[in-house]
Amino acid sequence: MALTAAAATIAAVEPVVTRKTPHLTFTAALSSDVARSHSQLTLTLNVAPNKGVHVYAPGSTYRAIAVTLDPNPLLSIGMTRYPQSSIYFFAPLKESVPVYNEPFILRVPVAVGAIPRGTSAVRMSGVVKYQACDDRVCFLPQSVPVAWTISVAR
Repeated sequence: MALTAAAATIAAVEPVVTRKTPHLTFTAALSSDVARSHSQLTLTLNVAPNKGVHVYAPGSTYRAIAVTLDPNPLLSIGMTRYPQSSIYFFAPLKESVPVYNEPFILRVPVAVGAIPRGTSAVRMSGVVKYQACDDRVCFLPQSVPVAWTISVAR
């Protein structure tokens, strides 16, 4: 029996990715390990800055934390949803900037397109970019790779 692309489903083989850097720990997870063609997934990034460390939020003149996913013709990546940030005042420069210094969550909507016949897996990859600082020093900007292999179930 032939199965149309619209009836294809995908299942995430590695639905959760955890990374620990010198400045923070994050867990990136897909909302479901099974999705149907033309469905919606959400990539959720739970971020916990280390004690005394902050990462920049959108609106900062420094590198704000961001999830950048590589182009894939089977996936459509939406705009990242950010939580409310707080304002950090850096006295030596008399500068106020939006930051996250407590655990926070980013959400990225991912629309799944039609899965072509014969496709056995879909690769979703990208990077989490950020710049972190403490009350004395700003660290070099970081780019942390993330990837998932999403298997196609028929």
